[in-house]
Amino acid sequence: MTKNPRQFYSLIIVTTLAKLLLNTARRMVYPFAPAFARGLGVDLAAITSVIALNQATAVLGPVGASFADRYGNKRLILIALVLLCLGCFAAGIVPLYGVLVVSLFLAGLAKSIFDPSFQAFIGTHIPFEQRGKFIGITELAWAGATLLGIPLAGLIIQKFSFQTPFLGIGLLGVACFFLILRLMPADGPADRQNNGSSAILAANWKQIMRNRRVLGILGFSFFMALGSDTLFVVYGAWLEQSYGLSLAAIGLGTILIGIAEVAGEAITAFFSDRVGLLRTIFIGMVLTAGAYFLLPVLDRGVPYVLGGLFLVFLCFEFTIVTAMGLATELMPELRASTMSAFYAIGGLGRVAGAFCGGFAWSHTGIFFISLIAGGCTLAALACMTAGFARFSKP
Repeated sequence: MTKNPRQFYSLIIVTTLAKLLLNTARRMVYPFAPAFARGLGVDLAAITSVIALNQATAVLGPVGASFADRYGNKRLILIALVLLCLGCFAAGIVPLYGVLVVSLFLAGLAKSIFDPSFQAFIGTHIPFEQRGKFIGITELAWAGATLLGIPLAGLIIQKFSFQTPFLGIGLLGVACFFLILRLMPADGPADRQNNGSSAILAANWKQIMRNRRVLGILGFSFFMALGSDTLFVVYGAWLEQSYGLSLAAIGLGTILIGIAEVAGEAITAFFSDRVGLLRTIFIGMVLTAGAYFLLPVLDRGVPYVLGGLFLVFLCFEFTIVTAMGLATELMPELRASTMSAFYAIGGLGRVAGAFCGGFAWSHTGIFFISLIAGGCTLAALACMTAGFARFSKP
């Protein structure tokens, strides 16, 4: 931790706000896709194509975030905020479909760079014994986008236009940029151990891919994301088709998911360090798989279904957020590269899950969706077991 605790905690607050802005910019297109389509005069399929492109930006994150190991985390974090602001101001000022495509691409790329760079910063400045707490606190921004950012964006879109939230996010992003510029300590020479490499991306990935534990947690990231998105892309259709819920009621269900995410992040923040990060992850994977398999049994009424979804996202969230804390310590000298790989492989899992969930739903139903999601979680368990079986630490 820095020498000035008050300044450090102020920095945590500001960076959590910045993460909330990044998450809101990336996620708000999902529930409001029809409003975007109407505003731009395109069909809904054109907007869903943008969503797929947005998801795929996670794969490009390592291209930028790996340079944090060479040039410092602070620079990459500030660059990510510049990308976010440019994209949001462009979308807020120019109402063209092509501009929206580029803007959301920049917002997705900004998040893919910001997250691993900032978590590498936490890994450098926070003792491992407190890593889970601080990762859990900052990841409240993910649930905050569901509970605060997206509902507020909906009210603004309804009152003004689909462009207005982008302008607000851009202005707040500028404020976060200057606050982080002032509050975040510059990366010292000791934090840059790869300045001499001319092929830094390939060199860093070659190193991390030799680490058995890193490979295990990357497999975990892929299969956990695949299983989650297989369900996430169809749960709204499940509620609408099986129980006739309106869009407003499904929106309330999304808030319930946000509450589950907050609870999961709180578990990470307050309990994972005490139980042990690795042990918490294994417990979480078993509980998550069980929650997926329980969903068909609960397919007997709206209260049961919502309770099942709450349990799924609660277990998933504290498992994945705890894994982020563990990943920061696997290769301390290449934290940003390791975290960017974690997010990139998870991004591939989300893209695969989106396609898998849509296909499975159109041909089967929630029973097979649950089997796929639960099976993917067990595959993640197998990857972690293979990667960490001979290790008692960290």
